[in-house]
Amino acid sequence: MTDPKETDSSAPTSTDSPAEQLASDGVDLDSAATPDEIDREVEAAMSSMAAKDLAELAGEPPLASDSLEPGTELVGTVVALSGDDIFLEFGMKSQGVLPRSQFGKKEVLEIGRRVDVVVERCDAAAGLLEVSRKGTLQRATWTNLAKGMIVEGRVIGVNKGGLEVDLKGVRAFMPGSHVDVVPMKDISILLNETIRAEVIEVDRRSKNVLISRRKVRAKEQKEARAKLRSELAEGQVRRGIVRTITDYGAFVDLGGLDGLLHIGDLSWTTVNKVTDLLSIGQEIDVTILKIDSERDRISLGLKQSQPDPWVSVSEKFPVGTALKARILRIASFGAFAELEPGIDGLIPVSEMGWDRGRRPDQQVAVGDMVDCVVIRLELERRRLALSMKQAQPDPWAGVLEGFEEQSLVKGKVTRLTDFGAFVELSPGVEGLIHISELSEGRVKSCSDVVSVGQEVEMRILGVDGENRRIALSIKAVSAPAASESSGQREFEQPQQPTKRKKPLRGGLSSHYDW
Repeated sequence: MTDPKETDSSAPTSTDSPAEQLASDGVDLDSAATPDEIDREVEAAMSSMAAKDLAELAGEPPLASDSLEPGTELVGTVVALSGDDIFLEFGMKSQGVLPRSQFGKKEVLEIGRRVDVVVERCDAAAGLLEVSRKGTLQRATWTNLAKGMIVEGRVIGVNKGGLEVDLKGVRAFMPGSHVDVVPMKDISILLNETIRAEVIEVDRRSKNVLISRRKVRAKEQKEARAKLRSELAEGQVRRGIVRTITDYGAFVDLGGLDGLLHIGDLSWTTVNKVTDLLSIGQEIDVTILKIDSERDRISLGLKQSQPDPWVSVSEKFPVGTALKARILRIASFGAFAELEPGIDGLIPVSEMGWDRGRRPDQQVAVGDMVDCVVIRLELERRRLALSMKQAQPDPWAGVLEGFEEQSLVKGKVTRLTDFGAFVELSPGVEGLIHISELSEGRVKSCSDVVSVGQEVEMRILGVDGENRRIALSIKAVSAPAASESSGQREFEQPQQPTKRKKPLRGGLSSHYDW
């Protein structure tokens, strides 16, 4: 076993105390001194040593301040306070100085406090970093101006190329492309305004300084977006500003992030145009419907922040309810009517009236108030069906008594088909004159004999109240009515009908069957 006394004393060891290391460097420590006195002497000796000496004593690399570029963010520890200067230490590798003016008058400063700073420049002669507190502005001078430095100034001039800015003594130029993140149509609105900008170029020889407001605003927007994105959640109600309007919706600024407000989520009522409800610059409260982080999209809703009118539909409008509705729009299959704001119902064309064959636009117009009855309700699908004809008396009631067979009647032609002409006998009651009953002679087209709107006289050949059909004839008007005693009515099929070579047009088996 090796004797510790024979160990080479010149070899450094990792177990030497600071006092032993100082003694080896020639610091005189009284062997008779007490431990407390030794500690005080060690502290006094270390306080007089430079940062680079302490770094070497701790086995760390020498000072590397000159490798830090302006704009570098650091976290320093307060090690000394001297008048208007605050001295910081950055991991014992470098030291920096910070103006006391960058702290509030009532703000307490003490040794050991941690401070976030930004490098402004490096004073190689003094071995110090000149730094400014993160988030604060340092007054620009020709000695401290550096690329990446954030400055504040007042716009004093406008020209075709951009803006002239006074940085409280230093004249700088801002190109028009660096005024804002989004190109501004009129940059003169910033004249006499105080702005923040980043130094992008410094030429001390020709005293030219270029600055960019766009870079500062881009950083601010990025930070604001990141903060806002972490705060947003589905179901929240947020206030936003309408920035852009399209045919399918509007884009709303939530404070740094844009969300899409689709036209279908604008209102519980039908919206034809977005501009009917919104305008650019308008402030609105919207509900966050969905956040798609992968595609960076936010879906918004305006109607969701308002009560859903369909919640109480079953109570307000049960099946069988008679009401008045306003026609909103007309389609080929019917018309949509509004019962109250947010609740629409469909009136199918078959339920628009007792008249058959008339188009919806021939029966109603947009804006009309019509009497309806609720005939079907589907809450899950938000659908409601209405009927106009069920709100009206049935015109076919008593038809058998009002229109006797073989009697002469008058009516107005309402429409023509290939197989005959329909004639209105009374409101809601129509009869058919088969093409074979229009004239004694052969008729190629109904329009050769009658026209729509023409009033004609006819004889009733047959009445089918169950199927709501009435057979009419013009050619039988001049013929005497068939005798009841003959046992064979004119509108009935003969017991032994004459065989036809060709079927009647329209697929009809007889002159009154359609």
